[in-house]
Parts: sequence; C-alpha cells; structure tokens
Amino acid sequence: MRGLSLNILLAIVWTLFVGEFSLRELAIGVLLGFAILSIFPLSLGTGGYVRRTLAVVRFALFFIRELTAANVQVALFALRPHPPLHPMIIAYPLRLRGDNGQTLLAATITLMPGSVAMGFNPERTVLYAHTIGMGSVREARASLKKVEDALLPLYGQSAELQEDTA
Repeated sequence: MRGLSLNILLAIVWTLFVGEFSLRELAIGVLLGFAILSIFPLSLGTGGYVRRTLAVVRFALFFIRELTAANVQVALFALRPHPPLHPMIIAYPLRLRGDNGQTLLAATITLMPGSVAMGFNPERTVLYAHTIGMGSVREARASLKKVEDALLPLYGQSAELQEDTA
C-alpha cells in the first residue's frame, strides 16, 4: 500500500506544481510518480508495488491481444460453411495455487471466445475446460498454459519454477 500511496501523493504534487487540476495532468502525474518509484525502489521501499503493477499491465496487454485473436478466430469459423471446430473437453493440471488465482484463470478462459472453464476437481489441482478450434488436446493445453503463464507473475509465482510440478 505504501507504493500506491506514494504514487497518488506524487500525482497530486505534480498537479499542484503544474497549477491545473485535470484528469490529464493527474494521469501524467501518476505516470511520472510511477517512473520515480521505479527508479528508486530500494530507497522508497516500493519494489513490490512496481513489480505487481508491471505484472498487471503485462497481463492486461496479454489479455487484450489474446481476446482479439480469439474473436477473429471465432469470426472466421462463423464465416466458413463447415468450420473445423473439433470440440473437446480437456483436463488441465494447474500450476497456479490459491482460490483467487484459479478463479481469475477460469474467468479469463471463459471470457475468451472458443473456450469455457467448466470447473475444478475437488482438490483444485485440475481445471476442466471445453474448447473449440484446437487441432489436438496438446494444442488446447498449450493455449491454457499460455494464459496460466501470464497469470503466474500476478500471484508471485514463477512459471519456470512451476514447470516440474505440471
């Protein structure tokens, strides 16, 4: 919380320095404040805030890119007379731990056209998903793995360290 508080304080100081309190100047102040917090993470104690914020931004950009690609794929399926849907239900072994992360993974997968998260096993170690448009089970699992890899840094988990357990 310290990083967010400092970032807001720096944004307000920026707007006061400029002499115009507007949404534009406040946004510029937030960006400048974040840059300052990124340059001096050890002395200001904001390293965790900077890492989490960058992870959220990376995930948001990843999600927008994947959502756009999935929408185009499903639109192309709709335009074909006989689309290669290949519907399948797969069991995906989870590396992501914790209810919040797993719920966000399921919601993200469900928001993307062509895939629906169906649920977890009782131990919450396997996610069941329905997919269309994938050529094989391996391809479907690789697609889910890509989403999970993007989510792991948000929860302080590393994709490299989790590889052996999957």
